[in-house]
Amino acid sequence: MHTHKKVDLAPSRPLPPVGRTPVTEGMTEADVEKNITNVRLGGRWWPTHCNPVWSVAIIVPYRDRELMMGPFLNNIHPILQRQLVNYTIYIVEQIPGKRFNKAKVFNVGFALALKYGPHDCYAFQDIDCLSEDDRNFYYCADQPRHLGSSVFAQHIGCSCLMTEWQVRKVNGWSNRYYGWGAEDDDMYRRIRAEGMELWRFPKHSAAYTTLEHPQAAENPDRFELLKRSVRNYKKDGLSSLEFTVVKIEKKPLYTKYHVDV
Repeated sequence: MHTHKKVDLAPSRPLPPVGRTPVTEGMTEADVEKNITNVRLGGRWWPTHCNPVWSVAIIVPYRDRELMMGPFLNNIHPILQRQLVNYTIYIVEQIPGKRFNKAKVFNVGFALALKYGPHDCYAFQDIDCLSEDDRNFYYCADQPRHLGSSVFAQHIGCSCLMTEWQVRKVNGWSNRYYGWGAEDDDMYRRIRAEGMELWRFPKHSAAYTTLEHPQAAENPDRFELLKRSVRNYKKDGLSSLEFTVVKIEKKPLYTKYHVDV
């Protein structure tokens, strides 16, 4: 856990969780920057009137989702503040040139957040999933936690929280899923192969709105890769991760890494 010098950031006492949280779409990033002014450069925030229990890295893979950035930031910042989380938001953008690899970008975000943190908890978050209830807490637990059970009842889409130890135990995410599909199923199989469970909150609080967008090109090899996931995960993941950081941007509401994977 990290402690910080008390600073004068308003509001110093966020409102407590209220339950059902309205989701606002159609906002631009500039709109949100005008509304949320109490976040430190790079997307860092922590409560100043108490010692937060958790330091959480919010890791968001990104490509061609400009219209989602505003609604996502407008949704997640107030929720994390009402939950009194010490957090940093990391947007990890895969540069053009290859098919998008969400799972590998998750690994990159985890590796970079370790350097900037470390944090107690790592949230692997989809940018198109907006929480509808601020009692769906962004805290880690003794087992990996899935926050989006109302959307993905049998998988781990939307948002999955793990401690550093849990991520390392499963060797992170697979690096082999270029294109859409099955990387979440692969992670679920890793978790089960290591004798861990996936904990979920009830669906009424683990509720998310999913923003509409064109589906990415499918990975034609995803089912074959999934068949071999349990056999190969010890050598496919953090242990085999290679990437290049092309550029780092400190934005008012997040830190963005442009990466080549």
